[in-house]
Amino acid sequence: MIGLIRADSYRLTKGKMWMPFVTLMVIAVAVAGLIYLALNVDWISLTQDGETLTAQDKALLSQTLTGTQMTQLMLSFSIVLAMAFISIFSNLWSIEFSAGVAKNVLVSGVSRTTFYFSKLVTGWAVGTLMLLVYTASIAISSQLFVGHVDFVTILLGMLAQLPLYLALITIGFFLFILIPKESIAIVTYILAFLFIEPIIKNLVNVFLPKWTIIKDMFLFSKISAMSDLSALSQHAITTNILTGLAYMAVFTMLGWMLFRFKEIK
Repeated sequence: MIGLIRADSYRLTKGKMWMPFVTLMVIAVAVAGLIYLALNVDWISLTQDGETLTAQDKALLSQTLTGTQMTQLMLSFSIVLAMAFISIFSNLWSIEFSAGVAKNVLVSGVSRTTFYFSKLVTGWAVGTLMLLVYTASIAISSQLFVGHVDFVTILLGMLAQLPLYLALITIGFFLFILIPKESIAIVTYILAFLFIEPIIKNLVNVFLPKWTIIKDMFLFSKISAMSDLSALSQHAITTNILTGLAYMAVFTMLGWMLFRFKEIK
């Protein structure tokens, strides 16, 4: 397994995996810069209820919006990293099968279990690095534009988000194993991220209002919530982290069982 992980790591560093990292850094700097301009430059303004904020409102926001709050706000946009993770599934999984590499590796004597877990562990490592780069870019940008960033608080928030993002990566691998065609797998992943939880939430609210435990199983909303640990109780933080670990365990096993019997062409 170590050999496969090293091979994948080498291939990713020599390939185009640097592009999503650069994209994440650009997004972080751009959003922080736009927030700064919106609060400090006349020709860009924030709006509230369709009306332009007054100079007094801008001054108040500038005084109360700390760099830490800006960083937490940007970390709550889980869609940014969720979309960046598609590059992991494409470069670590789909391309291996479309190029015939996976078949050659498995024929050479590597077990399916070793192959699967090497890809998953590498995916977790790359996803962790993406989260680290994105968080560092946001925190540094917020410090430069606004100041007063509590880097320890941001680090703790990032670590709390990590199991949830790793769970998202695990679910993504499962979908890419389940759906052989990459384009359909990508669309399914995006639709699942954007729509599954809102649909389930509405169904629960209408038909099963007492089944609040279902809402405790939501993943994507928890990622956003974990960006600001000060707004959560210790119980909520522990529950959210355990939820991420539970998703990782369940979908790791489901992906492994599915891949064991998957036809490799």
